[in-house]
Amino acid sequence: AYIGEIVVNGTPKSLGAVGDAPSPVDPIVPSITPEHCQKKKSLKQIFDHEGPEAFAAAVRKNEGLLITDTTWRDAHQSLLATRLRTIDML
Repeated sequence: AYIGEIVVNGTPKSLGAVGDAPSPVDPIVPSITPEHCQKKKSLKQIFDHEGPEAFAAAVRKNEGLLITDTTWRDAHQSLLATRLRTIDML
């Protein structure tokens, strides 16, 4: 809530802000036409339909950057590690 308040209304004068609140900026959203879309299978589709060997080959063949988001996994592991008793795991 605090960050949203600051983004929308600017920093309060009581916290030492000087000058006007930030001016609103309307983002420029590019239009994407179907001819710019690729008809290529995603890595998830390759894994689901062709199996792990085809997935591994597709990953090795890829020339772009591949990113795996582990935020959810790591956060839940931390929750388990700090809030789960050993007796509850047995």
